[in-house]
Amino acid sequence: MRRGRASAVLTYLALAVLTVVALYFGKPIIMPVALAILFSFLLSPMVDGLVRLGLRQTFAVLTVVLFVFSVMGVMIWGFGKQMTSLVYELPSYKQNIREKIDDLRNAGSGSALERMRQSWREIKGELKKSSASPTNPPLAVDEIGATTNALGTTTNAPAEEAEPVPVVVRTPTATTVWQIPTALGPLLEVLATAALVVVLVIFMLLRKRELRNRLVVLFGYNRMPTTTRALDEAAERISKYLLMQTIINGSYGLGVGVAFYFLGLPYALMWGFLAALLRFIPYIGPWLGAAMPILLSLAVFPGWLHPFVVLGLILVFELISNMIMEPMLYGQTVGVSEVALITAVAFWTWLWGPIGLALATPLTVCLVVLGKYVPGMGFVPLLMGDEPVMQAPQLFYQRLIAMDDKEATEIVEQYSKDHELVQVYDDLILPALMHARRDALGEKIATEHLDHIVATTGHLITKLANTYRGGSVPDYADDAQEVFGVPVEDTIDELAMSMLGNVLPRSVVLRSISAEALAGEVIDHFQARRPAVACIGAVTPGGVHESRYLLKRLQTLESSAPIVIARWGLNGEKKIRELAKTPGVTAVATTLVEARNHLTELAKISEATAVAGPVSEPVSVPQLEVRAEFQRN
Repeated sequence: MRRGRASAVLTYLALAVLTVVALYFGKPIIMPVALAILFSFLLSPMVDGLVRLGLRQTFAVLTVVLFVFSVMGVMIWGFGKQMTSLVYELPSYKQNIREKIDDLRNAGSGSALERMRQSWREIKGELKKSSASPTNPPLAVDEIGATTNALGTTTNAPAEEAEPVPVVVRTPTATTVWQIPTALGPLLEVLATAALVVVLVIFMLLRKRELRNRLVVLFGYNRMPTTTRALDEAAERISKYLLMQTIINGSYGLGVGVAFYFLGLPYALMWGFLAALLRFIPYIGPWLGAAMPILLSLAVFPGWLHPFVVLGLILVFELISNMIMEPMLYGQTVGVSEVALITAVAFWTWLWGPIGLALATPLTVCLVVLGKYVPGMGFVPLLMGDEPVMQAPQLFYQRLIAMDDKEATEIVEQYSKDHELVQVYDDLILPALMHARRDALGEKIATEHLDHIVATTGHLITKLANTYRGGSVPDYADDAQEVFGVPVEDTIDELAMSMLGNVLPRSVVLRSISAEALAGEVIDHFQARRPAVACIGAVTPGGVHESRYLLKRLQTLESSAPIVIARWGLNGEKKIRELAKTPGVTAVATTLVEARNHLTELAKISEATAVAGPVSEPVSVPQLEVRAEFQRN
C-alpha cells in the first residue's frame, strides 16, 4: 500500500514537472492560445447578446471582435504616444524635483536621525585610525620616483609604468536593408502574436459549440455529466469574473482619469487607462497603477499638497470599487483563496512574464474547477479553493484537541447566534463527545486531552443553557412530569443526559442518577421515585451491553413507565430497527431532538399524574468528576 502511494506521488510529481517544462518552452505557442481562450470567455456573452437580438453568428462575432480589438489598439497607441511625450517633458520638471529633495534633506537636519549618522561617521573615523600599524608606517613617493617612509629612509623604487592603451580603428558601416528585420524583430513578434490571438478568438467564438462537443467526446461518453458540469462551471466563473472585472476596472479608470484631468495632472487619461489595465493584476496591480501618477505629481506640482490629493483620490476610488461596486456586481467569488491567487500570480509571472499576470486568475480558476471533477486532483481545490475545508463540528473538536478553549468557545457562540440550543448541542457538542470517546478507545488522544475535552464541554453546556433560559435556575411547571435519566457508562454519558435535561420543555423535568451507580442502586431509585418515563442514555461507541442489562432489570419491576433507549450518534437504519425491536423498548432516539420529542409525548400520555418529591434542576455539569474509563463494545 505504501509503495503504491509513493509511486502515485512520484508519478504526479513527474507530470507536474513535465507540465511546467512544456509551458515554459512552449510559450510561443501556448501563450497565444491561452490569451485567445481568455478573450473568448470575455467576448462570448457579448456575442450571445447580439445573436439573441437577431444577428447571425458570423456577423456578431466579427462585429464584437473588430470593435473590441480596434478600441484596444487605439488605446494602446494613444498610451504609447503620451508616454513618449512624457519622457521628453520630464527634464523640464528638474527644479521641482530638486526642491522636493532639498525639503527632505532639511527635514532631517538636526533630527535624531542626523545625530545618529554623525555618531556613526565618528565611530568609523576612530576605527580607521586604530587600524593603522605603527611598525609599517605609510610610504611617500618623491618627485624622482624614490620611496620615502615616515622615518626618513629613502629607497629607490621604479615608478610604475603606465600601460599603453590599445587603439582600435573601426570604419563606420551603413545600415543596410538586410538589417531592418533584425531591428524590427521584437515589434514584428508582438504584432504576429497579436494577429494570431485575434484569428484564434474569431474561430473559437465561431466554433464554440463544436469545440465544446469535442472536449466532451475526448473525456468519454461515460463522463459526460462530469465534463458538462466542469465546462459550464469554468465558463460561468471565468466569464462572470472577466465581465464584472472589466466593468469595475473601466469605471475605476474613468473616474481616476477624470479626477486627474480636473486636478491638472498631465496626461490624465493615460493614467486612467493604466490604472484600469493594472487593476486586472490581483492585489498589487492597483498600487502599481497609483505609484506613477503620485511620482509625476511630485515632479510637476510645486509643494506637497497635490501629491497627497492624488493619493487621496486613488484611495477614495479604491474604497468605492472594493466596498460598493464589487459586492454589488459579484454574486460570488472566483473560488480561489487569496494565498493561492498570490502564489499563482507569482508562478505565472515567472513562467510567462507580464502576460502571465493577466492570465493568472483565469488559469487558476480553470485548475481549481478541473480538480473538482477529475479523479486524483481533489487536492487542488482543497489547497487552492476558498470554500471552508472544515465545518463547524470538525473545527470545534479540532480546537478542543488543541486545548484552545478560546477559539472553541468562539465557534460555539457564533453557531448559537443562528441556531436553537438543541441544535447547538446536537450539531457541535454531542459529535465532539462522540469523537472524543472513539479516539480515546483507539488510544489516539491522551488521557489529559480527554479530561480537558470533557471539562470544557461541561462548562459550555451549562453556559449555553443559562444563556438561553436567561438564568441559572430552570423554571419548571408545578405539575411537571418526571423523567428518570440513567447515564450508562461515564461522565460523557452524564454530559449527554444533562444536555437532554436542558432542552426539555417546562412540563417535563429530568432527574438523572450518576453513571457510577450500580444496577441495584438504579433499581432502588427508580422504585422510590416511580417516574413517568425512564431514559437509558449512552453516547456511541460503547454502552451496548450495559444498556441491555439495565433494560432487563427495569423490565422485572412492576412498573408501567415507558422506557426510551437513547443511543446518541448511532448510525444505520438496520441497527436502529434491531434496537427498537428489543423487548421493553418503547422508543429509540439517536439525537437530542428525537429524545426530547419522545419523552415529551410519553410524559403527556403517562398514567403518572404527579412528580414524586420536589422539582430539582439537572446535573450541574462543571462540578461533575471527570472520568476517563472506557470499555470496548
